[in-house]
Amino acid sequence: MIYETSEVTDGLLRELSLLSATDRTVLSVYIEMEHGWERARRFISQESKRIVPLLSSEEKEYFETSISFLDDALKEKKQDGFNGPGIAFFADLGAGYLKTVELNMPPDPLLAVDKEAIIHPLALQYDEYERIGVIMIDAHCVRVLLVAGLIIDDMDRFCKKIHHLSKVGGWSQMRYQRRRLKQVQHFARDVVDKAESIFGAAKVRRILIAGRDRMITALEGELSQKLKSKVIATVRWDLDAADSDFLRKIKPIMEETEREEEKELLAKMVGELRRGGLGVAGIEQTREALTRGQVDTLMLSKSIDADVIEELTSLAKKTSAAVEFVRGEDKILTSIGGVGALLRYRL
Repeated sequence: MIYETSEVTDGLLRELSLLSATDRTVLSVYIEMEHGWERARRFISQESKRIVPLLSSEEKEYFETSISFLDDALKEKKQDGFNGPGIAFFADLGAGYLKTVELNMPPDPLLAVDKEAIIHPLALQYDEYERIGVIMIDAHCVRVLLVAGLIIDDMDRFCKKIHHLSKVGGWSQMRYQRRRLKQVQHFARDVVDKAESIFGAAKVRRILIAGRDRMITALEGELSQKLKSKVIATVRWDLDAADSDFLRKIKPIMEETEREEEKELLAKMVGELRRGGLGVAGIEQTREALTRGQVDTLMLSKSIDADVIEELTSLAKKTSAAVEFVRGEDKILTSIGGVGALLRYRL
């Protein structure tokens, strides 16, 4: 899995949102891979048979050609050993556009043709399963990771020999202990330098530290204020434990962090609405603001109609607005129609 910066993912969503400028139908496909390649191919075959009778002869030709490109993309992924949880694929032959995207979580399967690419499932994944930086450390080794959804990418791993405390007593032991503490400090400093470089390049907003208490304390002592401000949690962990167990361990932490960010944005939007400031509410007002390019952050409840979610998400990405999906039940957002936005400016 190649982890991309938020600028790249936003750029991709904007790319896809602009495919409606062509005269041809666009193929959008979301495939979950947890049940294997054969299951994925059966899904494509079944959905293709359902769609073909609904197309004109010209549309049918474009559709079948697009499906052949999808088959080629899947063969290439299989040959490369891809075994991730999902794949998204988009084809607009009128624009000469083909795109395969590796997903971090299994999507709801979808195969559709429309005048626009269907992007809200992809936008939802990028929002809900934003990658985080992880420093996993014990007294000898460290792993610097990028994690998103079910995917863990080892960015760096290194070990350093650090002596244990001497068993002898008196001054000897004290000198040995000071020496070891210095080694731990230097090790922690090296780890922070490497992590800061990796996380800076990936533009991660959240960092989690995992490991043994003593090493976590040493690491925290070397963090810059910038990195400290991004740390969302520390957890006890053994580097030899399975990655799948680690994902289960941090899942509640990530969900809680996402919910807290949603609450903060909702509170900010409500404050702007109350004072008649940079906020709008409801589908129609939000649609108008999106069309004029006023929206900075669009907020959507998952409970509203999927077609409305798709329309507003696409409008947002055309104007480079952020999209925040509110998964939890929120009475205030529901009371204003499940849609609201923070604005860049008022007219």
